Amino acid sequence: MDLVDTLRKKIDVLDEGDYVPGLKSVLLHIETAFRHLSRGQDSEDDTAFTDSIYRTNQAFEGSIKEAYRVLAGQDPAKKRPYDIENYLEENNIFRTRVLSQLTNYRTEWRNPSTHDYKLDFDESEAFLAIVSVSAFSCLLLDQIAERLAYMRSQADAEAQKGALASNLAATVNADLLVRVTELISQFCAMYMTSVTTSFNRVSESQVVGALHGFLSSAAPELSVQTEARLDADKPFRADLLIERGDERVIIELKRRLMRNNYQNVIAQIEHYLLISGIKNGILLYLPDAPSDMDRIETTVRGIDARLIILTPEGSNPSPKQTASVS
Repeated sequence: MDLVDTLRKKIDVLDEGDYVPGLKSVLLHIETAFRHLSRGQDSEDDTAFTDSIYRTNQAFEGSIKEAYRVLAGQDPAKKRPYDIENYLEENNIFRTRVLSQLTNYRTEWRNPSTHDYKLDFDESEAFLAIVSVSAFSCLLLDQIAERLAYMRSQADAEAQKGALASNLAATVNADLLVRVTELISQFCAMYMTSVTTSFNRVSESQVVGALHGFLSSAAPELSVQTEARLDADKPFRADLLIERGDERVIIELKRRLMRNNYQNVIAQIEHYLLISGIKNGILLYLPDAPSDMDRIETTVRGIDARLIILTPEGSNPSPKQTASVS
């Protein structure tokens, strides 16, 4: 995997904003760190490896500042990195996986290189530092992209709140699975208004954020979690988990309907329902453009659970499953 190319693509899909120059500087520091690493590998200048880590430190601190700007909604200017890191941690702004990568880089590379000016690093250490800060920046960019998409989609939904309320009035008192299915169908019908870039370039994080933002406006009575952990002892996470009182619905999102993988995806979400004990799930295949959605309902044998599959109109995923429900 080309880490620099991955980072560049994650930045390129973002809307323009005052966070973009800082994120591009993060990318430049990581590119320069790679060049220092290559210089050290191609010459006898071992100081290049230490130079590489000084650059990854700059990328790390730049990532933290732009996260503070977007996720906390505050200007990082004149704020010490130490204060920003404390704020982000104490307010639980970072997701678990992002926080884990932050702790790893700070403990292994940033703190030792900052506090001991006599340290020199070798090739392996420089390589690990680059990989570590790149992983941290990638995960952080996903969270930033999701947050930006959330805010844009929420604003778009607020502008259409009257029409949405009228369209959704019949499901206000329906059971949660019915309510959420109709909400998602409305989201798919208006989806492209929430994103300025072409659909093929939008990341999954942006789609999750846009759906979350839409739900927060159209159905504020619902509690929505993204990347929700389904079992404390297992790593499985749902794209979204929606709750209302004692009712819960898992949503798994897929950007493309691939018929050769359809049964595997069904098995994935059925497994999520099994390990979580949740009785309702929705598998959402996103349309390429605003679209009405076809609905297929299945039951999950052995656990008394219901699963609704939403696909773009006219794209029946499997000839063996045609029982549409409304």
